[in-house]
Amino acid sequence: MKHDGKIALVTGGSRGIGKAISRRLAEDGADIILNYKSDSATAEETANELRELGRRVWVFQADMKDDKAIRGLSKSVKDEVGQLDILVHNAAFGTMGSILRMGLFSWRAAMDINVTALLLLSQQLSPLLAERKGHIVGLSSIGANMTFSEYACIGVSKAAMEALVRYLAYELAPIGIHCNGVSAGPVETRALDWFKWPDAVHRYATTKSPWSRIGQPNDLAGVVSFLCSADADWITGQIICADGGISMGENFHDWLTPEQKAELNKGK
Repeated sequence: MKHDGKIALVTGGSRGIGKAISRRLAEDGADIILNYKSDSATAEETANELRELGRRVWVFQADMKDDKAIRGLSKSVKDEVGQLDILVHNAAFGTMGSILRMGLFSWRAAMDINVTALLLLSQQLSPLLAERKGHIVGLSSIGANMTFSEYACIGVSKAAMEALVRYLAYELAPIGIHCNGVSAGPVETRALDWFKWPDAVHRYATTKSPWSRIGQPNDLAGVVSFLCSADADWITGQIICADGGISMGENFHDWLTPEQKAELNKGK
């Protein structure tokens, strides 16, 4: 398998997209360092599922908003594991609301978790990653490059994270570390509850994607696993969009009246 002998750290790796990534990396041969913020029961449940695949699993609690906790996590990885091939920064924070009414607590939390945590982990764990010619992947959002109503807190922080990915890729290449990002569209997880109307997001995704469905966590997990493999060794500093085609553009048919659509469909 493509990740045999590797060890991967996945932040926010116990549920949702993070769990899917942890499981895919484990299925592809990697042992997993599972980071979680507060739900120890869910983290242990996920860890046990990964152990059933025959993988070693370490479980470390750390709040990605707390720089001291991040240092503690990095120290635990160095002291208790001693090897790192893959770093996936999946943990995220965001709140919905007008940018004109955005509170500083939410703004700073988004920047701390979505951007600064990746910076600190990369700084602290790059020596281990360099030993293994490792890979770093950050999870982003199409909201970094497209504007959505009340999405500024998340979108701006993800745009900053994408810029950080490129700078990390440039500076870490001389020591053998690859760094890329994966930009997701709407995905069916608990994070949809951040939105005031999750059902509207679901309708948006199924309408805008030519595949007529919303994304699932496994849709991203395979992309992440590929970017962490030797097959992706000539890819660095890139943001790979995995959104089911949502960001390709508008469907002109959406702007036609029912009569115009009927006329267009006559010849089909």
